[in-house]
Amino acid sequence: MSDIGIATDERGRLAVTSPYDDTFVAEAKYIGGQWDRASRCWTFDPRDEERVRDLLREVYGTDGSPADQADLVTVRWNISNLGHTKGDNKIRLAGRTIVSRSGRDADVRLGEGVVLVSGGFPGSAGSMQYPAVAPEEGTVVEIRDLPRAAIEGVQHLTVVGETVDIDALKAKRERLLAELADIDRTLAEHGGATS
Repeated sequence: MSDIGIATDERGRLAVTSPYDDTFVAEAKYIGGQWDRASRCWTFDPRDEERVRDLLREVYGTDGSPADQADLVTVRWNISNLGHTKGDNKIRLAGRTIVSRSGRDADVRLGEGVVLVSGGFPGSAGSMQYPAVAPEEGTVVEIRDLPRAAIEGVQHLTVVGETVDIDALKAKRERLLAELADIDRTLAEHGGATS
């Protein structure tokens, strides 16, 4: 997400730019963040820089640093089980809107850098007051240019183009099993229990 950044403003405060996100706004206030309407950014005491960076990583998966931006990935995400409750009119990931529906009978819109790989959406879902996205079974979207850190722990998501090195994994497993055997021997020699 190249639209996230931290700089120092003319008053020496941290000036943070980021896309709008409800969670970020709420949490920014808890660490003393103030919205600066003129410069259209959040400002923070520079002593809170690490807290601000942690919040950006938590919400957006990146703090905008060059290291984060250098590790962007394309992912495929099965969203079939998301967005079925009335009022679930957006599915978001890492501060980005992936899919949204503005009204019960409105077409579902895909976010920037998102393409539909399989499945789809019904022509109507939810209610007039509380529309829902309601992905059909087997709906998979491809999302481009996500910071790798933003996808840690997300279920039903795979990185496109990454292959698993089976031989390297087997070798690592053997090393770990050997290390575990050494630990068990040392514990047994010193009267420690093993499980």
